[in-house]
Amino acid sequence: MGTEEIRIMETLIFDRNESCEQGLRHPLYQIIDDARELRPGEGIRVLINDYDWIMVIKNSLKLIGEGIDIKDNGKAMGDFTELIIYRKQ
Repeated sequence: MGTEEIRIMETLIFDRNESCEQGLRHPLYQIIDDARELRPGEGIRVLINDYDWIMVIKNSLKLIGEGIDIKDNGKAMGDFTELIIYRKQ
């Protein structure tokens, strides 16, 4: 499934600097919550600028399964990497 076939429902932006300064919880929790709500063909766009977070997100989503997949589109804006997390058709 190409990203052109995925209807993006939401864009989430996680900045490691803001998250650390504000003491926010790990982005994985919000991503998993949102991913579980997706219907087939729907996705969320995640912009994130922390390599460790990217790796944790990718590996964790593989473990939960449930028809959820992830596409890494690489650098999208500045230091942010774009991930498309979607439910397969």
